[in-house]
Amino acid sequence: MEKTLIQRPGTRIYSIKFDFTSADQKQILQYLQENACQLMGFKGATGPNQISVGVPAWFAINFGHMFGTEEIYCEPEYKVYVFNRAVIEPGTTIHMQALSQEIPLGTAINFHSDGSFSRGESTPEGIITVKNERHPGAPNVIIGLAAKVNGVFQPFCAFTSSSQRQVSMKPNEKIVLFASQANMHSGDIVLNSMAPGGAFTFSAENMQYDLQIIRRTYGIANAPGAAPVDSIPAGQSLIQLLNT
Repeated sequence: MEKTLIQRPGTRIYSIKFDFTSADQKQILQYLQENACQLMGFKGATGPNQISVGVPAWFAINFGHMFGTEEIYCEPEYKVYVFNRAVIEPGTTIHMQALSQEIPLGTAINFHSDGSFSRGESTPEGIITVKNERHPGAPNVIIGLAAKVNGVFQPFCAFTSSSQRQVSMKPNEKIVLFASQANMHSGDIVLNSMAPGGAFTFSAENMQYDLQIIRRTYGIANAPGAAPVDSIPAGQSLIQLLNT
């Protein structure tokens, strides 16, 4: 994922950093590269009608593309996407077939039958509300939010939406990371953590996370003295970790 970070005045930027310059971390990185592993990242959201079969992967970065110091920039900037699919199953990949302009939290928008968006009435602070204006009886679609990571908007949550009904989505700053040998992409639906990993929450107090890969388990922990990271086991429900 190419980095195109352009910081605007007043924009919050959270960072996730791995330092592979030490002999120990360099050896671990070599193993991850030789075994075609990826760093998988997930972000949380809450709201009714969220899909129950998993969570869209926010990003997937090949360890083969990493060396030295690798930094991932995350911004709480959002767009609404719509995927023309009535039912989501495990293994489905979310495609952002319609994508709104960037919108702030506390905004309501309308989604129209031709794939366009328009501004709606206000909605509570911290929430983005979408009214599905497709004609009555039209099949359900998937509506969700895309958030900015390394300068690119990527999907991280998914909600089922019926015509003439509203979806209210509240993003949060819960983050889950793990290394996986699976060949995954942003938008792929994942139900459980595929390997041991780490979980944390961005906040005004902790905007930077310096991380390290753990030898033998290849889980993820905070670097010494850095903001704390909670360990998670393989097989943990991502829905429970992120969306509750």
